Amino acid sequence: MTPAQNNFIALSSFFLFVRPRPAKRNRAPGTFFTGVDSDWIGPPSYTSWCIRGVDLFFLFYQYCGPIRDRNFRGSPVEDHRHSKPEKRSDVAMNTTEIDLDIVSDTFRAFVDQAAFDSLIESWNQKLNALEADASVFERHFSTAFFKQMDMAADTLDRLDAQAFEDPLERLVSEVSGPAVVIGPDLRVASVNAEGKDAFGASQGMFLSLDCMTPETRMDFDALLRTHSGRGNRAQAIVQILDPDTDEPAFRAEAFLFKTSNQDGCYIVIRSLELDWTSEVSASLSHAFGMTEAEIEVAHQFFECCDLAKVAQSRGVSVHTVRTQMKTILSKTGATSQAELTRLFSMVASRQMLQTRGLISEWQDPLGREKIIITGAGRRIAWTWMGAKDGTPAIFLRGMAMGYLLPENAERKLKRAGIKLLIPSRPGYGNSSLHGELPVLEDNRASLHAFLVEMGLKGCVGIGLSDGIIPLLAQQDKDPDTFSALVSVGFNGCLNRAAFRKLPVPQATLLRLARTAPRLLELIAKIGQRMIQRYGVDWYLDRAHASTPLDLQICRNPATATLVRDACSHLVVQGTRTFVRDMQMFHAPVDGAIDRLAIPILSMVPTEDGLFDLDEYRQLEARNSRVKVLPVPDSADLLIYQQTDFIMDRIIEIVSGHRQ
Repeated sequence: MTPAQNNFIALSSFFLFVRPRPAKRNRAPGTFFTGVDSDWIGPPSYTSWCIRGVDLFFLFYQYCGPIRDRNFRGSPVEDHRHSKPEKRSDVAMNTTEIDLDIVSDTFRAFVDQAAFDSLIESWNQKLNALEADASVFERHFSTAFFKQMDMAADTLDRLDAQAFEDPLERLVSEVSGPAVVIGPDLRVASVNAEGKDAFGASQGMFLSLDCMTPETRMDFDALLRTHSGRGNRAQAIVQILDPDTDEPAFRAEAFLFKTSNQDGCYIVIRSLELDWTSEVSASLSHAFGMTEAEIEVAHQFFECCDLAKVAQSRGVSVHTVRTQMKTILSKTGATSQAELTRLFSMVASRQMLQTRGLISEWQDPLGREKIIITGAGRRIAWTWMGAKDGTPAIFLRGMAMGYLLPENAERKLKRAGIKLLIPSRPGYGNSSLHGELPVLEDNRASLHAFLVEMGLKGCVGIGLSDGIIPLLAQQDKDPDTFSALVSVGFNGCLNRAAFRKLPVPQATLLRLARTAPRLLELIAKIGQRMIQRYGVDWYLDRAHASTPLDLQICRNPATATLVRDACSHLVVQGTRTFVRDMQMFHAPVDGAIDRLAIPILSMVPTEDGLFDLDEYRQLEARNSRVKVLPVPDSADLLIYQQTDFIMDRIIEIVSGHRQ
């Protein structure tokens, strides 16, 4: 290392202890290091060290030369390494300011939501200034830039897991016993591990109210009436039955909960069977000024919820206990015994708080999943909907739309005698991803293996959004695979012209998927960290910000559970599936569409901001077997917005191609 480099490191080590301004820096041309206050704050953490030192290190690498070869820590997802000239191009020189913003925003996005949005915008500006050819993409960046991306990935790997700030996840994680959050249709939106066993329901499934004793079920029904606007019961105490013996197992609180961005309420059911420790008593004494006698009464009431039993155990009259309870209600501010019990439960649960992360193993909400292990070691998870012995059809989910459909969809399928066979695509749920294969071939090979295992030939194939792409690829390879295809939702391979109209976030990520998937994976990991901290709604609000109809779906508890379920199915194995699915939007299947010899119906949304009937008519002109059907009043999440309309068309086509 040269003396100049040593001197620069020494100077950098001083500035690493200086607090940066929180606002994004607006640099004048030619200004590389600005925006620090001279407030000495002492030794920073590892994360802040990286964030505060980012400009200095970038400047150091930019002008003092690299110390080691670039080794960016991205997963090897179909990215080709290209040699980079020693001197940067003129375009790269002119976009150095944007590069600095990208580096700065990348590190700040670890902890700052606004920085993540700024990062996407910075990448959009950078991509707009570059050549579209992916083969020369890396030539527009200095070695120093990739050093910083390498450091960012390494820092991200070192950071501790975020505590949940997703309100639904927090509701089930802040108690040690069984807990579940359900929508108004009783579909599970969130559940902890203990709740899955106690209530017999996983995320996406429907909760059976037979899990409650008949007596307390009446109280819960009153709560449901309040939810629908026909009552004033805001909470209830219910007795949950043991699923094996049908004997009372534990008491639980039930109450309504509304998140800040939802239009309706969820229903929360959480166990009250918690250990009353000395810390709980101390907390009540400190927080509410309760006396020892009052704490004992509170403890005994918490255990049995019966004033007569409390009086008997204490050897006093029921009147005396009622008087003490009134004092306790007054001190705590609780308005009812049910609310008081809930308060005690919250205090007790805080003593055993265990932060839970995202689900580590997918559980099929339908409870029907089976696993196929092929001779090559490929793992294919699959489930089904509709009539158990009905006419089979293949159903592949898309990125935004999952396979769990509104309840009326399955009712229609059963009446029509149709069975949707639903294999999870590679990397989704419990299906294995094979990164050594190009993404399209991985998806096609998985689909082909499933069809062979199930002995299917000549059935109908249905794909939501990009789920149609593997179906087209398989049909092109073997024209006898399907008798007809159905596409639901926008897909770039059916309308390339629409890419230019995509909102900035989606367009930016898709462009990175084509030019620099390793960099996209870093952004995806930062996004996953935000989801872990702020919940799935953080992602959904950004993904559907430009489509009000989709935001309505995400904010309605009756349908939000379906969208959350789709997200969990996507990210359960990490971010790589997301990156590869973004790459698959660019898959070369245009020839497969031109050569298609079977009918395909493409149902497209009219309110997604991309719809142009003339463009879709051009698609029909390319191949007379392609028919485009606009779906009114729908956007990206059209399967949830126009379920009946779409299912009726699917049923018509499958019924018309029964073997």
